[in-house]
Amino acid sequence: LTDEEAWDVAAFVNSQPRPVKDLTGDWPDISKKPIDHPFGPYSDTFTETQHKYGPFGPIAEARKKEK
Repeated sequence: LTDEEAWDVAAFVNSQPRPVKDLTGDWPDISKKPIDHPFGPYSDTFTETQHKYGPFGPIAEARKKEK
C-alpha cells in the first residue's frame, strides 16, 4: 500500500456517514447537564458551540439565576 493509497483509504473511511446516537434520554433533567457537555438539547438559550468551547462564565451565571 503506497502512501497515496493509504491517504485515499483514510479519506474514504472519514467520508462515510456515521450512525447518530439518540442522546435525548441521557439526561432526563437537562437542567442538570454539565455546562461543557458538547451535545444538546440544553435548558438555556446558549448555543451548542458555546457549550462546547466556552466562554462558560455566562452559562454558569445564567444557571445560578435559574435556581
